[in-house]
Amino acid sequence: MNGGETTTVLQPASREEKGSPDSRFVPKEKRHRFEEICRFWLVATDVLAILGGLVGAFFIRFSLPWDQIPFAASFVPEQEIDIHRYQHSMIFGGAMLLALLLALGAYQGETLLRFRRSFPIVVKALLVWLIAYPGVALVLEFDERLSRVFVVVSFLSLMVTTLLGRFVVQRLLSSLGYTAAFRQRLLFVDWTENVAHLAGAIAKDAWHPYDVVGCAPPPTNKFTLMPPPHVQTLGSYAEVNVLSEVGVVDIVILGDGKRSEQDVLALARQCEKSMVQFMVVPSGFQILLSGLELTTVSSVPLLGVTKLPLDHPVNATMKRIVDICGALVGCAISLPVIAVFCALVYLESPGPVFYRQVRVGRRGRNFEIIKIRSMKLDAEKESGARWASKVDDRRLRVGTFMRKWNVDELPQFWNVLKGDLSLVGPRPERPELIKQFRETIPFYNARHNIVPGMTGWAAVNGFRGDTDLNERIRCDIYYIENWSPILDFQIMLMTFFRWEGAH
Repeated sequence: MNGGETTTVLQPASREEKGSPDSRFVPKEKRHRFEEICRFWLVATDVLAILGGLVGAFFIRFSLPWDQIPFAASFVPEQEIDIHRYQHSMIFGGAMLLALLLALGAYQGETLLRFRRSFPIVVKALLVWLIAYPGVALVLEFDERLSRVFVVVSFLSLMVTTLLGRFVVQRLLSSLGYTAAFRQRLLFVDWTENVAHLAGAIAKDAWHPYDVVGCAPPPTNKFTLMPPPHVQTLGSYAEVNVLSEVGVVDIVILGDGKRSEQDVLALARQCEKSMVQFMVVPSGFQILLSGLELTTVSSVPLLGVTKLPLDHPVNATMKRIVDICGALVGCAISLPVIAVFCALVYLESPGPVFYRQVRVGRRGRNFEIIKIRSMKLDAEKESGARWASKVDDRRLRVGTFMRKWNVDELPQFWNVLKGDLSLVGPRPERPELIKQFRETIPFYNARHNIVPGMTGWAAVNGFRGDTDLNERIRCDIYYIENWSPILDFQIMLMTFFRWEGAH
């Protein structure tokens, strides 16, 4: 509300679990204690899950009657091994995995009771463990040389026990109200589009580590946008100091950076005195926010997009290795299919069966993409450059089938081998179309920060061809900011089941 009116009555948020404590009425000390309780039980669960996974893997490897299982005779152990001969290796392996979970942030407050956040951390820790554990165990020369089959079975067993254990315990603790108990309480100063987006995301997630207490107007006592009725206005801007002092909030977030330097510094200083965290929504940056990093040049602090996942050499190398391996397999498997459809294209429309087209790749570099021709010869001679539509008389009969099932894209495995394309990434576009889009679609060229792909997050979500460009760019930006090997494999798997927009 405007004009300095004060509303200080706090009502429980609608997303609170039934019977759970409202985080705004729980003292800060008690909330920290609840967080420690959750952390203790999660660590205890992981220890038991890791122990169970390793012991289970041992009995699967050395106690199952492999000689009676079809096609498994080669897995029969050469000799009978007692579990005590593996105890040092198992203790070390369990401790190593627990250390990896700790190092990767599996026990941080924002991850404790959020399975969706902890899932990729557990998977990443296990992948590192699968590679590092056998080598380190060999160097340390434990009592018994590790069985490679045991290591692989342990990896699979630990994946099940650790994830299942976390899922059960996280849901149990959440149902008991611990999630609400140690949420960090947010107070927004001003109400903007970015603030509304954040508040909406928090309200939708019952296990979110933050809780919106309310908002206060900026120094002008006038909101940029009027907050919705369910968000309480807690006094005027001058009373933010009081709210911080009495412990109503844990974090004060300034809705944008358009305030005077004096106002920002004054608010930050008051938060520091009250031991309340202070944050600012960087309104000057609307995309690639996960890559924002504060650096200093000649003692001057600079905020900019300098650190995205694929900017890291290790991640880029890993992605390139997967691309090469995938492209080699793809070329080998798709070669007979390409030969068949090239013959069908030639029978329907004699002439070149491959179609080369200039596309824009990473950093704006042009390259030629290779496809099986799905349209008539000189299809764009009269119409000019434009996307294919659902009803397009330029297409061949076999071309309709190829486009629906992405068969015409198979020769692009060669582009992946050359490095022009990746298996996964934003789909590359034509230079003449980009000249139009970059002027009308905000942040369109941000998608050229990485190597384009044969498939991508936008494609598997149905945004390909003649579809909503804004939504496509949103998907591409999400992929660039959130890249991980797991996301790449997820997109590759989804590609076989998502065909929306293919024409």
